[in-house]
Order: sequence, then C-alpha cells, then structure tokens
Amino acid sequence: MAVRFLLVDRIASKIGNILYQKIFWRFAFGNRVPRSIWEKQFSNGVWDYLYSDNEKQHYQIISGYVKLYCRAPTLLDVGCGQGVLYHYLRENKNSLEYFGIDISKQAIEIGKKEFPEANFSQLDFDRKKLDKKFDVIVFNETLYYFDRPLKTIEKVIRDNLYPNGYLIISMCDYIGHDVIWEKLTKHYKPLKMDTVENQIGQKWKIALFKP
Repeated sequence: MAVRFLLVDRIASKIGNILYQKIFWRFAFGNRVPRSIWEKQFSNGVWDYLYSDNEKQHYQIISGYVKLYCRAPTLLDVGCGQGVLYHYLRENKNSLEYFGIDISKQAIEIGKKEFPEANFSQLDFDRKKLDKKFDVIVFNETLYYFDRPLKTIEKVIRDNLYPNGYLIISMCDYIGHDVIWEKLTKHYKPLKMDTVENQIGQKWKIALFKP
C-alpha cells in the first residue's frame, strides 16, 4: 500500500512540476512536494550532500546574519530537514534557542538523533499552524515548496514573529524564484542581501528582513 501511494505521489509531483515550469512560476506560486517523497529521500540519505563544501557558503551567510544582528534569539527553522542549518549555527557558536520544523518525520528523527540538544518537531506548515513566536524565522531553500510563498510569509509574520523580529530567506537560482524575490522585496525592504556562487556554478540569494 505504501509503495502504491508513493508511486501515485511521484506521478502527481511530476505533473505538478511540469505545470509549475510551464505556468505557475509566473504568478509566484510554489511547487509543493508530497510528504511521501520527502520521507523516501531522507530515508535514502539523498540530502546528506548538504553538508558538502559546495553547499556551505549560503548556510554560513545565514549563520552570520543571525550572529551579527540577532543576539541570543529564539529561532524557527521552517523546513529544517535533518538540521543542517543548526549544524552551521552551532559551528559558528551562535547563542540561541533553536526550533526546527519539517514535513518529513524521517528528517526530524535524523535531526533529533544528530542534535539531541536542539528542538525538532514534525509539522506540515503549509497545512497547519504553529502556536509559538520567535525572534528569528528562517526559510532556507524551502519557501518555494509552499503553495503560496507570499501568503506563507504573511502568515509567519502575523502568527509567529515577535515585533522587531527578523526574517531570513535563502533561495537557489531556479525558474520562478526571481518572481518570488521581486514580490518579496516589493513588500518588505531587505536590511541586507547577498548573492553567492559555489565552485560548480550554483547560485543562491540570501536576504535579511525586519518586517
């Protein structure tokens, strides 16, 4: 039964990805991936490469933003995966209370095992609310997986960000992400924005906001 559901989700995800690349990216929509696919990927170690040198620079910039602008904060990592961002925050000796949420139960279990001192919780944030507030909220390579990225930002600012809190967003260079950036920066002026490129030509844009 689980294999059947995974196959159906893969087909639906492939169709959704085609529609996104042909139509939906133009309207700053996201491209949701079914939970079953995330579970399979984290179980198979697909995302372990995020610890590699090719990926670390944008993590280090996020960690630097937190250390420079946000002293001893409570931090929400939306779509935390297996806790890679926390690894870099800890490596940079950031003093904070970390809370990571992810749609994947498998990812959360990996994070809990690897970083028992941190807080992790399985939650589909695109479908459910989180009744907590934080000083810093991070969307690191995750905002474009939400159905309506701009609506998600509105929700998180309204429900989860303390007054005078900070929002940090990182997105790779991919179709449609420039449209999301355009609409984001039209509504929220970034305090700081960096663009990085790794050794194999992959690019990221990272921005710090104080909504």
